[in-house]
Amino acid sequence: MATIADCITRTQRLINSNTRSEIDELDTALDSATDTTLKVKYGADGIRVGSYLSISNGDNEPETVYVHKVNDVNVTIQRGMQGSTGKNWAAGSMIEVEPRFSGFQIAEAVRDTIRSLPNNLYAVSTATAEFSTTAQSVTVAAMNDQDHDTPGTGFYHLLSATRTARDQEDRLLNLNCTVQRQIDGTYKVIRQEKLEKAVTVNLIYAHPFVTTALALGTVLGTTVGMPDSMLDIPSLGASASLLLGEESLRLDLHSQGDSRSDASVAAGDRARYSMILQGQYDRRVSQEARKLMSLYGIRSGASVSSVFPTTLLR
Repeated sequence: MATIADCITRTQRLINSNTRSEIDELDTALDSATDTTLKVKYGADGIRVGSYLSISNGDNEPETVYVHKVNDVNVTIQRGMQGSTGKNWAAGSMIEVEPRFSGFQIAEAVRDTIRSLPNNLYAVSTATAEFSTTAQSVTVAAMNDQDHDTPGTGFYHLLSATRTARDQEDRLLNLNCTVQRQIDGTYKVIRQEKLEKAVTVNLIYAHPFVTTALALGTVLGTTVGMPDSMLDIPSLGASASLLLGEESLRLDLHSQGDSRSDASVAAGDRARYSMILQGQYDRRVSQEARKLMSLYGIRSGASVSSVFPTTLLR
């Protein structure tokens, strides 16, 4: 099943196209997150003072290091650059020399895209609520906010509520109910009709994708709640964001020794490609939102704006 690491690989294909970084390997392990000397296997020509190197192996979070000194295959480095964290690296770990984007940058862009997906895309879960004939409301623990202080991090809106059949009826019935968030971040299901007996209510509800843990091996389907049909969306959003940021380098008048011409500073191919990717991202979000709409329909009586209006009361 697809993981965060798979999204990173897909993003690398989108942003690099046929661009290739020089590659080397660690010849010996970096046994400490604070070691400042690494030995490379092939002595890549591009490793020189002032270079950035991106180290990865598919298991650890990528790390970016800065080169201070080069002595043949022995390289003196500064660890944990660009916000990355020093790790222990086994011999054979891959080193990208002066990559267009470091592995850490790409990983963060993918995570940022998943965390910022609009609320017309969501995960779907089920829960049950046990109602007695006297209980007007029931707290459903499964809906609790992931972040206590952030409303809506555990629940968006109710998609379906069905109850056990009445006596002598051999089918499930819809239950008229609403959902209300409590001040402690829990959610109560409140019934709006009388019950002739104790019933079990089966709930299907929409909630944000689970982003509390987005490690390289995190499975997007079972852990995050993202269906397979959406797996290209994080890579499209991450690629558009990275390329748009790269275009800002063209505005740096100090990156060349002489003054730069207007034609040189003007937005170019990278900005246009970023806009193409952003457009494709927007189209894919709309397509997946329409799929959800076709599955669950549009609920009336919205209290917040979304593809599926919610019955959530604030």
